[in-house]
Amino acid sequence: MNTPVQSFRVLCHSRNITVAGKTINPLSKSVKDKQWKSVVKTVRRAISTSSTCLSLTNLTTERKSIQHTPVFCQKRNYSVNATDNLDILLDPNKSQGKNVDNESLFQSVMRKVPQAVVIVTSAQQNKETGVWMKRGITCSSFTSVSFKPPMLSFCIHRHSRMHGLLQETEKFAVHILAQDQIRQSLHFAKSWEEESCPFDTIPHVQNEEGLPIIMGSVAVLLCDTHSIHTVGDHHVYYGNLKHGSVSHTLQDPLLYFVRSFRSIGDQVFLQAFEDTTLPFEEWTHEAHLRMAWNYIKQYGKEKATQYIKLGIQKFNEKNLDKIKTGYHETITMFFIHLVTDAINSNDMTFEEFIQKNPHLLDNSLLFRYYSKEILSSEAARHRFIQPDKKSLP
Repeated sequence: MNTPVQSFRVLCHSRNITVAGKTINPLSKSVKDKQWKSVVKTVRRAISTSSTCLSLTNLTTERKSIQHTPVFCQKRNYSVNATDNLDILLDPNKSQGKNVDNESLFQSVMRKVPQAVVIVTSAQQNKETGVWMKRGITCSSFTSVSFKPPMLSFCIHRHSRMHGLLQETEKFAVHILAQDQIRQSLHFAKSWEEESCPFDTIPHVQNEEGLPIIMGSVAVLLCDTHSIHTVGDHHVYYGNLKHGSVSHTLQDPLLYFVRSFRSIGDQVFLQAFEDTTLPFEEWTHEAHLRMAWNYIKQYGKEKATQYIKLGIQKFNEKNLDKIKTGYHETITMFFIHLVTDAINSNDMTFEEFIQKNPHLLDNSLLFRYYSKEILSSEAARHRFIQPDKKSLP
């Protein structure tokens, strides 16, 4: 049950406090002691009705204390179950003996930060065959480092195959994607085998150095590697800007909001799926599995099932002119069960999950459990029917 805190606000720059709709300056000589005590009492009562950990020991009836305490709160509603740990912010020594998970805390903070989506590309030519190996990777950890000289940075996972190529070439192109480049962001969020070329279906050109330049980006920055540092589970690349190009059309950049700290590929995919902006050609069987895998990992099977069903139906309604077959209850529940059964680690990426469970991509998998007669029946389309050939695992 939420307990609304009485409306109040402390404006640090002006030292004004608003209580019960009246604004006063507690440092003003016109504020009587009785009125100041009322202010303190009101603030104390408001804080005490919540379960925040904010310490008010410095907020006394003496006006001078406010000069050393550029206090606290903006108007908000607190839950009786809230734990903001504000006492630790005011006195870090109080964290000793408390069970504070900084890793989870940091992830929670980053869930609030919108991120730009970029693709980093590089290429290397085989001296014997003359064939270019072109690669790209989607990431969201792009930021400016310096303006004089112009430098930038981005991070990739330490196990990424892109790391080896970037180390050898020592040059790369950073593409700031446009809002309509969801397809490209998903495309380069996948892992690619050595013999395949991820650029075969992506409109691009190569510059004189061989760097692949993806068409339609908001901006492209060509860089030489300045340095590489390994920090935690990521490699941090720093680049010197050599050349760049900015689109003069009114394109909005592609942003994503990390609501659950998924990988960049999973987050962009799910956001596009939920917003029904995912290109229909990307709505493959593997995409269905990725969607189910993400929801099941986050919510568990029972709650995830609601999101999966509603999501598929919403996406189908948006693409009525393109879909050949509509929603199928039995097929949906069948794969929800199999994906749930296959999930045994929360540390896996979706690509690792599929590599470990390739049977989920097998076109014949469904027919090992069901006859065509059952699957084509109206009953199976509208309610879940148990397999007639083989029991579910």
